[in-house]
Amino acid sequence: MTAIASSKCADRFRLALVGAGLITRESHLPTALSLPELEVSALVDPVVERAREIATRNAIRPMVTGRVEDVIGHVDGAVIATPNHTHREVAVPLLESGISCFIEKPLATTVEEGEAILAAAERGRAQVALGHYQRFQAVPHLLRKLLGEEYFGHVSGFCTQFGTAGGWPSMSAYTLKRENVGGGVLVVSGTHFLDLMLHIWGVPDEVSLMDDSLGGPESHCEGTVRYVHGPWAPLDGHFRYSKCVALPPGLVLESEAGTVLIKDGLDEAITLIPRDRPDLRLAISAAVPAVDLSLSPNQRMLRDFVRACAERRPPEVDGRQGLELMRLVRRFYENRHGMDLAWITEGRRA
Repeated sequence: MTAIASSKCADRFRLALVGAGLITRESHLPTALSLPELEVSALVDPVVERAREIATRNAIRPMVTGRVEDVIGHVDGAVIATPNHTHREVAVPLLESGISCFIEKPLATTVEEGEAILAAAERGRAQVALGHYQRFQAVPHLLRKLLGEEYFGHVSGFCTQFGTAGGWPSMSAYTLKRENVGGGVLVVSGTHFLDLMLHIWGVPDEVSLMDDSLGGPESHCEGTVRYVHGPWAPLDGHFRYSKCVALPPGLVLESEAGTVLIKDGLDEAITLIPRDRPDLRLAISAAVPAVDLSLSPNQRMLRDFVRACAERRPPEVDGRQGLELMRLVRRFYENRHGMDLAWITEGRRA
């Protein structure tokens, strides 16, 4: 791996941003510019004028190029924020040259492409990080700790949902093709929670999925998981995601202690409704949060990537976990069925 000390400023990490689309403009570039240990050294996009425009708008003077190979030897790491189906072709030459990559989720569109990315990282002795920002929020850290300590007693089930009344924002139409995305709303929205689920409970024994796909990317889906064996069993879970209906986001767990509620703001407290006192709402938070609350989740995530490269350690959400998530998503799609869309109609009326 290229040493950080080889950069123009020994204490700054030279970063390439590959892809000059909306997520780079609205998230990755502002986040990188906010961290003093980072230098945005290169912007890469096949539409070079698009990369030049955002460099000018942000008053920076990085290398601007249309070819990812041009940055090899000039950067210490790269953020890959290109359409999902291009992740392998972009990441492999960088990783083989020893440049660690932060890849906007998912890792790739197929398990086989994900395996090729990890093989390239091994050859180049480079790190792979995934953009699952929820893992860098305070509540998931606390929830995992409390569940491990059996603070709530046995958890028998959970349910979660998330929905937006709109499509996938992008500067291209790649999201309209299932093969370019690797799926639909399950990949775009659902994999954030599925990553947390794997992190907390591990791989489920049984999975099933219902969606509205007729060959393209699904806009609505409902799924179930079941843990039959292991320390969490028996445990059943259910999720619901939509790209057309706004659904109040959150996670609910049923436990021996009562009902556990987690809102979408994952830096806030966990709420417990005690089984013996349903009239109460108990807020649970850590006296010392596991994350630096002075930083945004995206700042924490990118900083972890930089430090993982410096310390030659796997990042908190690494390529191995990203590949495990892809295998789980494949299982869902292999066990999919058509769905009853009555709840969608009811949601629209509301």
